[in-house]
Amino acid sequence: MKRLNIEQTIGDSVTLHPELVKVYMDFGVDFCCGGDRTVKEAIEKDAHDMDALLLEADKAIEHATAFAVDASHKKLSDFTTSQLIDRILTEHHTYLKSELPIISELMFKILMVHSNRHPELFEIHKLFGGLKTELEGHLVKEEVQLFPKLRTNEANCQALIKELEAEHDVAGDALHELTDLTNHFKLPADACTTYHMVYEKLKALVADMYMHVHTENNVLFKRFI
Repeated sequence: MKRLNIEQTIGDSVTLHPELVKVYMDFGVDFCCGGDRTVKEAIEKDAHDMDALLLEADKAIEHATAFAVDASHKKLSDFTTSQLIDRILTEHHTYLKSELPIISELMFKILMVHSNRHPELFEIHKLFGGLKTELEGHLVKEEVQLFPKLRTNEANCQALIKELEAEHDVAGDALHELTDLTNHFKLPADACTTYHMVYEKLKALVADMYMHVHTENNVLFKRFI
């Protein structure tokens, strides 16, 4: 059985083995903003059971290796810079532009209805509002300022990339806090349909952002710094 190299960075491990995304997320391991840590360091900090995680990781790698015959499973590192940017825009930026306003509207509804019984919703609402504002500005910086330069391989992008990486860290902290405040998106017994929708959408947002930031920090940006 192929085994996960715990001395490589966790970002590189996902680039090499995309099938590890689900394993890391199931165990609560941050592979995007903390992508420069070794796998061992990340697991020791974020996960409780290293042996269980490594067992699942090895199974995922072995399964993917056995069935990796489809060209659609091309690794992110095999994409050209323009292909990577197109993928980010199509899969992640379009998603955020669509979902952020929807989540915001639904969250306000459950705040109005459920906040008397669940006062933590005030903090969740406030935190998400700040994250939404931060991400909207971040998308503009990438699409208007950075991506056109990267497509033409323009030099002197390092300062802007570092600024955007710092913003990724801020967003990552907010996502971790949202996960904690919602008790890992565990619904209260009296949750209505809208409550369900908000938590499902927040959970999906976290998953998308992990892959989004990983693609930028650990694959695209690495080519220019």
